[in-house]
Amino acid sequence: MKKLISIILASVILICIASFVLKNSDENLDLINPLVKREWSYAEVPHSKDAEHLSKQELVDIQDYKGIESYNANGQKNNYLLDFKGHSPSEKYVKIDHKGKWVYFIEYISQSEYEKMIKQ
Repeated sequence: MKKLISIILASVILICIASFVLKNSDENLDLINPLVKREWSYAEVPHSKDAEHLSKQELVDIQDYKGIESYNANGQKNNYLLDFKGHSPSEKYVKIDHKGKWVYFIEYISQSEYEKMIKQ
């Protein structure tokens, strides 16, 4: 009986440790981690007002968003930075569907919608 209780206790401890490690890891593990919830966040991204005059490389570079600060649907700042690619260099505000640091997709939004969401 003591052996069975020891095995169960050890299993629970290992599961707790594994869950903690998965919760505090990179975006690839966020995808499979059941403790990380999928949610919508909002962010302001670099943009160009004159996108048609940029070279191809500049267009690629300006849409490779790295270290983007985001806000959840309650207007609170997330405690991690997001990295993702964009597809419209002239747009400034995005709505991000993500699970932890794993970004599924983005949607460009208006400034008024962005301000409304982060001021809640």
